[in-house]
Amino acid sequence: MLKNLITTISVFTMILVLAPACAEQDSEAEAATSSKPAAQVTAAAPTAETTPAAAATDGAASIMDMPVNFSTPEDVEKSIEAVRQQAGEESARELSNALGYILTYDLSLGRDKEKMYKKLNGRTPNAIIAKMKR
Repeated sequence: MLKNLITTISVFTMILVLAPACAEQDSEAEAATSSKPAAQVTAAAPTAETTPAAAATDGAASIMDMPVNFSTPEDVEKSIEAVRQQAGEESARELSNALGYILTYDLSLGRDKEKMYKKLNGRTPNAIIAKMKR
């Protein structure tokens, strides 16, 4: 009897605590999808991504479309720094995040950076980022 009373009180308490939290989460999700600032932010994002590509001079290929050298850890740092200098901080951060994501979620690598570098050597930063987004 005591066990049933404690279980009932626990369930009732969880309902009282979690129901308002779920209601807030639903209203926040609706507000985020229907507000104008969110639409303006998504409209501004492609412009920021196309700016580094437009910065390439005389029709030269963007650094994001050129193969990277991942043969040694030092070369990886040089490649990321080259992306940072030519394509901007955001692109370099996105590439670093993609590398971390691939290292974590690609089970064939076994969280071994050397295997990851060997697998990604010669790919473009855009291809590496696209691999993360799949």
